Amino acid sequence: MSNDPIVVTLRLTPTDANAFQAFLAEILPDTRKAKGCRFCKTYVGRDNAGDFLLLQEWDSPADQQAYMAWRESTGVLQKFLGHLAKPADVSIWTLDPA
Repeated sequence: MSNDPIVVTLRLTPTDANAFQAFLAEILPDTRKAKGCRFCKTYVGRDNAGDFLLLQEWDSPADQQAYMAWRESTGVLQKFLGHLAKPADVSIWTLDPA
């Protein structure tokens, strides 16, 4: 297993942008404090304020997987998914040595 960081990109379309933004403001401080989280940033669509991009970098896949398991066990993941109008478009990236 590589020690390279991973970047998780989620493209999100919530059913209610304002409620979703408030929900993110509530939960993301804990994400940013999670073991291995290097950063967690949220972007709102310039052309469509109802589109969100959530960008996270983690020290390792294991740290990100442990975080997701914790979010699932607390019920926050289900609440997060309940805000979405369609499934999240998730991409996971690894560092390219170029």
